[in-house]
Amino acid sequence: MTEKAPRRPSAAKERILQTAERLFYDEGIHAVGIQRIIAEAAVTRVTLYRHFASKDDLVAAYLARKAGFDHAQVDGIVDAHPNDPRAALAELGTALARDDFGAVRRGCPFINASAEFVGTHPARVAAREIREWVTGRIEELLRRLDHRDPRGTAQQLMMVRTGAVVSGTLDANEHLTDDYLRCWAKLIDDGLPPAVIPG
Repeated sequence: MTEKAPRRPSAAKERILQTAERLFYDEGIHAVGIQRIIAEAAVTRVTLYRHFASKDDLVAAYLARKAGFDHAQVDGIVDAHPNDPRAALAELGTALARDDFGAVRRGCPFINASAEFVGTHPARVAAREIREWVTGRIEELLRRLDHRDPRGTAQQLMMVRTGAVVSGTLDANEHLTDDYLRCWAKLIDDGLPPAVIPG
């Protein structure tokens, strides 16, 4: 029996996803209709619905792609410091600053998307899942450091990150990155055994 050749990725599906990602992020999910995505992705309505049964399915795919980037980024940072969880936490804080409010125009796509919906909509589920996952990875690193309160501090670090993202879109704080990173480091170091605190 001959094996089937792997299915080639659909160029049309990729155009739809790239178009949705740009429009949903720049203009908001509710503000962008399916017909707009069809027109800008240069596909037919039949093609779009062949790949995505509904707009909610397209929203879920858009956020899944964003979550995949976050998973790869966080795992890569942790893996790069197998024997130094404090260094991993420092780099993670820097990466969040660089990629979340240092480089983007409209803040976190998960916060933005979840703000447009209520209840158990896929956008809110996706936002909650990625935030819980990142918080869990932070807590793992804190536990490896014998932190006094790994669960609470991981939650606080995520709160600080969220606040900094919002501040980046609303405030004219030219010292935002430095302020955020000092707060990030203090929350970590205040609960560490003295021998672990970086000198």
